[in-house]
Amino acid sequence: MNIKIGCTGWSYQGWIGPFYPKSMDDTNYLKHYSSAFDITEVNSTFYKIPTRMTTQKWFTDTPDDFTFTAKLPQVITHENRLRPGPYLDQFLDSVTPLQSKMKVLVIQLPPSLSFDESKTNLEKMVNHLPKNYRYAVEGRHPSWFSDPSIQFLSRYNLCLVWNDVSSVPLHDIITTDLVYIRLIGDRTIPENQFGKIHKDRTSQIKSWVEKLTKIKDSISFAAILANNHYEGFSPQTANKLRLELDMKPVTWSDKTQTTLV
Repeated sequence: MNIKIGCTGWSYQGWIGPFYPKSMDDTNYLKHYSSAFDITEVNSTFYKIPTRMTTQKWFTDTPDDFTFTAKLPQVITHENRLRPGPYLDQFLDSVTPLQSKMKVLVIQLPPSLSFDESKTNLEKMVNHLPKNYRYAVEGRHPSWFSDPSIQFLSRYNLCLVWNDVSSVPLHDIITTDLVYIRLIGDRTIPENQFGKIHKDRTSQIKSWVEKLTKIKDSISFAAILANNHYEGFSPQTANKLRLELDMKPVTWSDKTQTTLV
């Protein structure tokens, strides 16, 4: 089982000092991030389709073995509720410069969007999507955790996201050989407090690792992405995960300090 652990995004004001040197220009943040971590989930694509110039820079700024995952734009998943439209092709074109570094596209759905309402449009979408990516569906309506949904996702080789977020059932359902875990939390930690641990979720992290360890022989790739809202500082959360999985913690340096974190 290949496991990659990283953060949902890399550009946060609260990381200046604890993660990024205070003198660093923000155009170099991804280079710095990818010197420590080998995967990131691009959360910004949910809000805006990036330009090809932007994604080409992301490709150039990261090592050859770096992995990107990205969320489909909310105009597709939330505003149009998976109905066909021009935005999907625009988005797919925008991430083309990432080439083989782009591995997984995340289809995050609103809590109001049920499996029954989504099924027909999702099936059309899957038949249209490129075969060189893997796909993870983050359903938040209870119907996504039903037998019909699980059978559908398994048939189309779609991963059902394991999500640690408020109001969504915790589960460890396997629908394919990919496991995609998003540690989001309850969003009670404000953005101006990112940069240090505010909530100790070590017990929850241990539980997720136990779930993953039990099914390690059934999957080929696991991606675990931590959000700042989970504990307050996702790079440190990612290192907790690495330690629990007997992986070496990553290091990052701040030029204002003399030690590695």
